Amino acid sequence: MRLDDEATVGERIAYYRKRAGMTQEVLCGLVGGKTTEWLRLIENGQREVDKLSTIVAVAEALRIKPNNLLPGPFRARRGGNEGIGSAPNAVPEIQTAMLRYDGIAGLLGIPDRRVNATHLRMSVERAFVCSQTERWSEMAPLVPDMIADAWHLVQNAESDEERKQAYELQALVYRVTSGMLDRLGEPELPWVAAERSMTAAERTNDPLLIAGGAWRLAVVLRHSGRLAESTDVPVNAADALRSQLDSPEAYSVYGALMLKGAVGAATAGDHRSVRDYLAEASRAADVIGDRNDYWFAFGPTNVAIHRAWLSLELSDPTRAIEQASFVPHDELPRELAERRTSHLITVGWAHYLKGQDREALDALRDARASAPEQLIFTHRVHAMLRAMLKRERRSVKSDLREMADFVGVL
Repeated sequence: MRLDDEATVGERIAYYRKRAGMTQEVLCGLVGGKTTEWLRLIENGQREVDKLSTIVAVAEALRIKPNNLLPGPFRARRGGNEGIGSAPNAVPEIQTAMLRYDGIAGLLGIPDRRVNATHLRMSVERAFVCSQTERWSEMAPLVPDMIADAWHLVQNAESDEERKQAYELQALVYRVTSGMLDRLGEPELPWVAAERSMTAAERTNDPLLIAGGAWRLAVVLRHSGRLAESTDVPVNAADALRSQLDSPEAYSVYGALMLKGAVGAATAGDHRSVRDYLAEASRAADVIGDRNDYWFAFGPTNVAIHRAWLSLELSDPTRAIEQASFVPHDELPRELAERRTSHLITVGWAHYLKGQDREALDALRDARASAPEQLIFTHRVHAMLRAMLKRERRSVKSDLREMADFVGVL
């Protein structure tokens, strides 16, 4: 058996288990609380591993990195669909820019050039708008030049104020770049970009920008299977801000960090901490209402979106569906399409886990109307559609095949 980027989590578990010469009984014994029937269904693609903490536990039992059990990076869609899906084509050039405009830049003899800070700030704002509307194929070609411009801006700064502004823009460039690379399924580059964002933010001495860097680090920590750190980093960063909650912007960043702490706690199965962090985020949201400071889209609506998602992460799809009914996602502005679409994917996944394929497909259809590229670059959507295709119920057959073709499963 060989693995490729399209291999499912179940296929990967089977591959690494057999490579280790381990029986299903032995692996289940090492994971704890799992039956051989559960593992058989997982490896045969008849059941999904719906929690990252389970993937981490299986990876630890197999003595491999959790990333080895996750699908590989997305590839560009051949032929395209409505001009979308091409973002992965830009990854090699982004990787080159990240390598070139780092510590080795001086060794390469890169020619100096002047950069207009206002122009770069406009590019960064456009990139964040693309990020929050999941228009990755529009954003991706901008990234190499943004990385280069941010580096030159730092090098050419002539005053402390110019240098601080340059590092601020560099921190934002790498934060939005990390988010895009993460969405495209790149295994290592999001981590590098997140660390660079944090480093640049620290050089500004801006506590909110530094906290924003911690938020992004928390995301890549969770996705790499570092569950304890993915909770500790945002919670500690929020604690550092607690004495500085003197503006709506501070409350926005503080609340976003508490939500990320709740996500980490849910992934680790820590129900009590989930409740505590979610309650703290809710209090912050009640103070300021819905805002988009520092591009975090924080407020009561985002807290409600997380409440539904957290129920799902804590293995309660029924409660997730109930909580979803209280989310006014239709009231979100178009520029926050990512939030609405993420919520609809959560709803679809919850229905799918309950065997309600028609409702799951309806949620995905609404999500596609909001941010189509988010479906294309979300592994959970691919896994859901593959499994639904296997059981192909008559009531959803034609719609299902059309959706699967659009996403790239067929």
